[in-house]
Amino acid sequence: MRRRQLLASGVFAAIGLSAEGLLRAAPAAAEPALLKSVGVQLPVDDLRAIELDEARGRLYIAQGVGGALPLVVTDLDGRLLSRVTAVADISDLVLSADGRFLYAAQGFNRIIALDAATLTIVASYPAPVGAHLYTVEPTGEKVVGGFIDAGIGSGGLLVWSAPGTSPVVYTAGPNYHPIIDASPGAPGLLVAGDTGYSPVTTYVIDVSGDSPTIVAQRDYTGSNLIDYAVSPDGTEVVETVGSPYEHHSYRLPDLADANVYPSGVYPKDAAWSGDGSTVAIGRALTASGDADVYLYAKGSTVPTYAVDFRSDDNLWAGTLLVNRDGTRAWAVTSTDPYQETQLLHSFGPAHPPTPPVTDLAVTAQLGGGKDKQTAQLTVTWSSPIGDDNYWWITASTNGGGEREFWRDKLDATGRYTLTYSLPRGTTTFTVRYRDYYQFYPDGYATATLQR
Repeated sequence: MRRRQLLASGVFAAIGLSAEGLLRAAPAAAEPALLKSVGVQLPVDDLRAIELDEARGRLYIAQGVGGALPLVVTDLDGRLLSRVTAVADISDLVLSADGRFLYAAQGFNRIIALDAATLTIVASYPAPVGAHLYTVEPTGEKVVGGFIDAGIGSGGLLVWSAPGTSPVVYTAGPNYHPIIDASPGAPGLLVAGDTGYSPVTTYVIDVSGDSPTIVAQRDYTGSNLIDYAVSPDGTEVVETVGSPYEHHSYRLPDLADANVYPSGVYPKDAAWSGDGSTVAIGRALTASGDADVYLYAKGSTVPTYAVDFRSDDNLWAGTLLVNRDGTRAWAVTSTDPYQETQLLHSFGPAHPPTPPVTDLAVTAQLGGGKDKQTAQLTVTWSSPIGDDNYWWITASTNGGGEREFWRDKLDATGRYTLTYSLPRGTTTFTVRYRDYYQFYPDGYATATLQR
């Protein structure tokens, strides 16, 4: 369902690069109209997992382990609802199929179940010593966690039949750094594979009995596993891998070829709508003006919707979410390599994204007293900001040519004051901004003074 993060200080993402991949920036089929989204800053210090609770109008956000950072709850637009200080150090979370419980991997040593209505802890599933637990997935009557070796001898899966009991430790499938997913449409089945080495082997594992059993196994399903997304009806799994540069899906439970959802460039994520009608696929390292996320109808190779993030906004693996009927989706991007910003984007056929807007203005007034020959100017802005974005200002007197006399960064202060020595006549001041990547619209504003 989501890319499972391991450490609070970093993200595992190994993607093979090639010149050929960079040139394949478009899907095989024609694109729909490309919409731009700027996103809003989430009220978090870090981010490791995000989950949708559409019925309650909530997003749940895990901030990682090690900093005592609490579970964060926002509305569907990313506005803070609460910080659950009693629930901290979370590396992964997932809502149960019936929406009653929110399962969370906590402290790398247990899974907790929260009452989703009250967000209070109602059950705990302790991990054995030496199993570094970082991910959680309920399926059927079982709760499954993925772990890496911290002294137990191997990575693998932990399978609990009830809270407060010892789990079955299973290492016959993925046994290094498992990525797992399940679906309410196939209770007791789990799709799993290892990230961290290639090629990828994908497993379908039945965990409903006393001991897990491999139902199907397919080798060489790609390189550099990122994510699995099992359809709600349990009949199809979309795999996200660094290579090949498409989102391949496989039938369940036999892992036979199903569909290919064209990516055209490095796959980064995938997610299903709750009704199974829509697949969202995310892409990495896209060029400016290329889609970062496509929405496809199930089984189709022609995208129905496309959204573009600014070139510096990198999609976080595991953050794609889609609502029940496929009309709205969410994704998180970061604007820096260390993921110190977390921008939430929301978009879809029934929910237009927040578009880029350039808000640039200039005011001018004459100085007083001995400064009557001086123009006092104020330039203000709200977006865009950044070290690579500049505004500049020119002056033109009595219809003459424009002369640039100042240039500065559009930084987070949003305001700059300056002066200009006025000649006699009418002087028009023009402040401008132009985005090198042509994502934001041009900024343009004027002010006029007469001496």
